[in-house]
Amino acid sequence: METAEYEEKVKEMLSDEKVYEVLKKDTTAVYKRKLVSILTRLKEENKMTEKQYKMLYPTTENTPRMYCTSKIHKEGTPVRPIVDYTGSIGYNTSRALPDILAPLMDKTDHHVKNSQEFATEMASVLIDEGDCFVSHDVVSLFTNTPISEALEIIRNQLENDKRLKDTTNLEIDDIMELLEFVMTTTYFTFWGVIYQQRFGTVMGTPVSPIIANLFMEWLEQRAIATAPVNCRPRLWKRFMDDTL
Repeated sequence: METAEYEEKVKEMLSDEKVYEVLKKDTTAVYKRKLVSILTRLKEENKMTEKQYKMLYPTTENTPRMYCTSKIHKEGTPVRPIVDYTGSIGYNTSRALPDILAPLMDKTDHHVKNSQEFATEMASVLIDEGDCFVSHDVVSLFTNTPISEALEIIRNQLENDKRLKDTTNLEIDDIMELLEFVMTTTYFTFWGVIYQQRFGTVMGTPVSPIIANLFMEWLEQRAIATAPVNCRPRLWKRFMDDTL
């Protein structure tokens, strides 16, 4: 793609005021103080060991950088935003949270682990005359995942997770506080301008795929359970945003 075309596509994407907001200054120092305050309190309350505290403590203060890749398989070659959070203040916390949230995932019959599992399951599927396969794809899954709803879903699942205490010493409120911090401090720089993402998750943070996946699991179960009988799918298999 020519530089001018790339620049125009990115500018058009970032002009969506529902999703992005231009910041007047770098908020790294403010966010760092807030995160350190949370971590210090958790350590003082003996919910976090000294080792865990040091692992999550932000020792680097890189401002996340956004870049885009081209979706060359789609008409018009749209761009996909990716934020490099490596070395940012919340990166280590974002890496630690998936270990706590992972047991909540993959508890539905609709989830597919990988292509091999999918092939094995499909080998025994018989379709009737008049049946047809339909492929669904979520448009921009990460940036279209509503954070407030996703956090509420995760809280409800944590409250019903009887094995949570075997995973972490953190209380549910502590987990949600850290998770909310990570998901609401999504900012990045692009060509010298600093943006705050106001809606959705970002591709590039370790915890984002789990957030999006848990929301999709909740959404599909609700949709299938409430669908009219005459149009309820006999088969529904999904990996992230790709559904059969």
